[in-house]
Amino acid sequence: MASPKSSQTNRQRQRPPPRKKACLSCTRSKVRCSLERPACSRCRSLGRVCEYFTAPDIPPPRPQRRHRLGSSTRNEQPYLDFTKVELIPASGAESIRDRWLRPYILPPLGRDEVPKVYHPFTLQYISRILATYPRCMLKDGKAPPILHQTQVSAENLPQALANCYSLVRMWENAVPGSEAMVINTIETEMDRLANELPSRYDHELLSTFQAYLIYSVMLYFSPRLAAPAAVTDKVMITLMELAFRTARNGFFCAAELSHSRPTWESWIVVASKRRAIFAMYLFCSVYNSDRLLPNFIADEVRGVFAPEGRSLWEAPDRETWEREYERHLLTWEDGMLEISELWRSQDTGTVEQRERIERWLQTVDEFGMLLFGVTAHIHGC
Repeated sequence: MASPKSSQTNRQRQRPPPRKKACLSCTRSKVRCSLERPACSRCRSLGRVCEYFTAPDIPPPRPQRRHRLGSSTRNEQPYLDFTKVELIPASGAESIRDRWLRPYILPPLGRDEVPKVYHPFTLQYISRILATYPRCMLKDGKAPPILHQTQVSAENLPQALANCYSLVRMWENAVPGSEAMVINTIETEMDRLANELPSRYDHELLSTFQAYLIYSVMLYFSPRLAAPAAVTDKVMITLMELAFRTARNGFFCAAELSHSRPTWESWIVVASKRRAIFAMYLFCSVYNSDRLLPNFIADEVRGVFAPEGRSLWEAPDRETWEREYERHLLTWEDGMLEISELWRSQDTGTVEQRERIERWLQTVDEFGMLLFGVTAHIHGC
């Protein structure tokens, strides 16, 4: 005969999970929901996407194991499915691919655009920070702030980033006399990335672009092997082509545009993509300035969200991220901060604009602070 405690435990196991009847929008706003499908009356009147809670499919438990990345060992990251990322395709992404032409041609007549002027110390500031990104990959479990921690777990690691980790270690551990061989190996991998057929998965397109960016930064800023000559106009053109390939799939999750919570996988891809694109623009600014070429405002990314806060970027698991994202939605009910809000405009210095920027600065990580420092030097705040 089962004990009362055992019977109570069995009943708890058999009890179905609680179900939320109201839609997610009404639940967040704490208002009564008409429960109509596919969209309740409130969401229809406000023009919002109406989503109802459904119990997620629970994958079978995965065995805990250790794995090696190069010569490092660390715990396995949570399982993620990056094959079902929901982004909104971007219009005008060709402007990123064609950006390499802008320093070589004058703006059209009547176009109100003047080159950005960088102070030499601002360029030095950008250079010193970007130069640290490859070295971040030498530390156990670490990644530069343009790679999300889940991208470089054994469960999710794409081939482009796996090779990148190995080649960064080869670069940093090169013995005297092997420099030319190491550079040739890296350039061969860069050619492979440039010439391979584009993947149909956005996370693989992104990883190819991120790896190529890391190689370009490593070659350009290394004080040891002194190889900036390895980064040519051809490399920069390829870098922007790879940026275009991933940018055209979208800078926004579908849910972000309705001010609701996307899937963690979709957000990881799009947040990493935005960071990598912004880092590429900073790198291009240094490259152009070193060659006495003009730099222009990145109008093609106007309206793209600025990097979200540290608590979202560094969330260790899905549950933590979802909780933090709900707080993020409440914090930015008036609309997410856009990167163009950090540029000079008629709103620069207004009370409203400073309040939004200060609200953003309270949460950002080192990458967000890098963008703010550069834009404040150029545009003021």
